[in-house]
Amino acid sequence: PTCVEDTDSKNCKYVIKDSWVESTHNADDDMRDEAKHLHKIRERLGRFEDVKGCYPTIIAGGRIRFNRSDDSEAVDDTTASVLGDLFNNVVAPLGDSSSENSSSKIERSFLVPFRVHKRVATTPKGTPLRHLDCPLKLIKVMADVMRVHGRMRWDADILHRDISTNNVLFYETDDGQDVCGLLIDFDHAIDCSVSNYRPHMDRSGTLPFMSINNLETKVELITGLDDWESALYMLYWIGTYGFNANLAPGSKELKELDMNSWCVGSLRKIAKTKRKDMDSASSFYQLTKAFLPHAHVETLQDLTDELRTVLFENPNLGPEFHGALKKPNKLDRKNEIDPVANRKHKERELMALLQEVLDKFARDTKALRISRN
Repeated sequence: PTCVEDTDSKNCKYVIKDSWVESTHNADDDMRDEAKHLHKIRERLGRFEDVKGCYPTIIAGGRIRFNRSDDSEAVDDTTASVLGDLFNNVVAPLGDSSSENSSSKIERSFLVPFRVHKRVATTPKGTPLRHLDCPLKLIKVMADVMRVHGRMRWDADILHRDISTNNVLFYETDDGQDVCGLLIDFDHAIDCSVSNYRPHMDRSGTLPFMSINNLETKVELITGLDDWESALYMLYWIGTYGFNANLAPGSKELKELDMNSWCVGSLRKIAKTKRKDMDSASSFYQLTKAFLPHAHVETLQDLTDELRTVLFENPNLGPEFHGALKKPNKLDRKNEIDPVANRKHKERELMALLQEVLDKFARDTKALRISRN
């Protein structure tokens, strides 16, 4: 849970995030430590005015420690310290354990994971996207968020890995005329400068917004472009469902939406569906034509079309980078051509082009965006 504490005396607001996250026993070996990432981001990005206020500035944070008794040494608050000798002997059920087959029960269970109690205090405070009322504001928010995402990737070596509706917030500018985007939640982020560290093989991210590589658990192929792919899915999601439930289509219409196939079934099946949906402009059009008929929906459709083109069908790249479906390799029939895998080698180039598209849409719609206030 996240709570907000107003600090009127300093005329500012801090956000305190309290969480239990899977981690390593030794804090020095914890490569997915949010506080550690935020300290590095603050140090590396402080000089860049174009992303000021678009990322959480850490005030304090780290592992929670406690004393078992008055004269004892402080220890980390973890599942192991809470359970003591029981930690390695407790088995939690996974799914339905009602099977009569005892071996099935064993297969459907797991040891309690090692989790660490952490807190971080940051500023500024953001507002969930459901409180936005205009696609043009969403475009500005996403331009800010993906700009700071790029700064983190190339100037701090931090890759976020979970771009989603829950992790993108906004707040109004001081004059109340415009909005700023804020990228939060670095629990899944990794430090790419740590050469001997490989991300966990489990998937990271939020299901509807997970990239094809992520769904297929191809960890070695994950780059900043996978976060951009998530951003594209996120824009499509909001265009289809709206900013909140009050704007969403009725239950009957919801059941008929193609996006339902992105949320059910195995991860491999969802990845296969996304490959088909992203493969061509015509297949993607079948998705975007389901966007809600709100004001400026055409602008959001045009933006998603351009982002998909840059990411999956860039005219400046060769055919081995085009589309999302795998293709036969005439020179090596044992190894198919995978455009999604090949793009790893064009990460920096494509990220810059994608940011140019978002920035252009944000600039071109500024007058209309501000006139709504």
